[in-house]
Amino acid sequence: MLEMRIVIILLLIPCISVSGTDVNSTLCSESCSKEEECVMSDGVNWKCACQKNLNYSTEMSSLTPELVCGSNLIKTGLSKCHMESVGLNSSSVHLLNSSCQGFEDREENITMVMAVMGRREGECGTTITTNGTHVTYTNTLHAAHTVVGNVIFNPKADVQFTCSYPLDMQTSLHIAINPIVSTVKIAITGLGISTAKMSLYQTPNYSEPYTSESVSLPIESTLYVGVFVEDIEGDRFAVVLESCYATPSPDPSDPVQFFMIQNRCPNNQGFITVQENGMSLNSAFSVELFKFVGNFDSVYLHCGVQVCDKTAETCTPSCPARRSAFVKSEEVLTIGPITCAGCRLPPGSSSASTGLAGAWMIIGGLISVILHLHLL
Repeated sequence: MLEMRIVIILLLIPCISVSGTDVNSTLCSESCSKEEECVMSDGVNWKCACQKNLNYSTEMSSLTPELVCGSNLIKTGLSKCHMESVGLNSSSVHLLNSSCQGFEDREENITMVMAVMGRREGECGTTITTNGTHVTYTNTLHAAHTVVGNVIFNPKADVQFTCSYPLDMQTSLHIAINPIVSTVKIAITGLGISTAKMSLYQTPNYSEPYTSESVSLPIESTLYVGVFVEDIEGDRFAVVLESCYATPSPDPSDPVQFFMIQNRCPNNQGFITVQENGMSLNSAFSVELFKFVGNFDSVYLHCGVQVCDKTAETCTPSCPARRSAFVKSEEVLTIGPITCAGCRLPPGSSSASTGLAGAWMIIGGLISVILHLHLL
């Protein structure tokens, strides 16, 4: 019995050697990028390491970060092998706030060391500046030097980067403190989940959203409403305002409805101005709200929104409308109440006819957006 055991052990020895070769040629090499090769790290295990014959410059000034200025995230990074060629430790990468650490990511078969931050001031040490037309986000990518024994091959690298965005209805929400905004996730067939948002703005360039604090809106002022959808193709899809109306209660089905937009078209072009509808991922309109509420001193705003596939149908409205009245909703969200503070009207009076002086108060609340998915 003892001899049998010895024979079995001897037969297994060459199998172990062959298995080690297989690991090197398959598991390790297949996981390495085109700039890396398999090396034995501790006499037993294999790992991917940068090739020795790469043509990267050893000058620190040759480092050029990759930068992606996204709609919600900013992503930056450097080639792992390029960093090591100038004497930097690729595992030491972080942003100004050291808790925002770098991570390895494969892009076009090159291993990158990336760092990601959101578009919020202070996140990962980010600073924000504005000039009236654009907002700029600034941060720094930090990497420490490589030390072998007591020898430092290169000093640390601090690479500053910036992303600038036009100050529009989406960007302004990122820099405002607690803006009045509603967010809803919507499923688009074949594309996954997207995000729709609606907010109220103080200016015609949609760069100053109302915040969660109560704000005064003079009775003759205009309210600006913006709706947009994120994370889908603007070349293919568009946001369409099917209807927008006010009610004296938070119920979108309230029988008392003051339509501002109906069948995709403004109900009264003297008091309603549609800046954009059915053309892109943004829709926007402005309204002199008091013109529509009669003797009600408190109303709620509702909007019916459709995500339209421009490759399958016509998304831009043709006014005057020739469609049926109201499109049934899939999701309903509400903003309000919008209250006329200090200008309560006597019974039978209307704000348009009495000419009372006063101010509208917009009280932070939920926003009502009726979202439809109309894809063929």
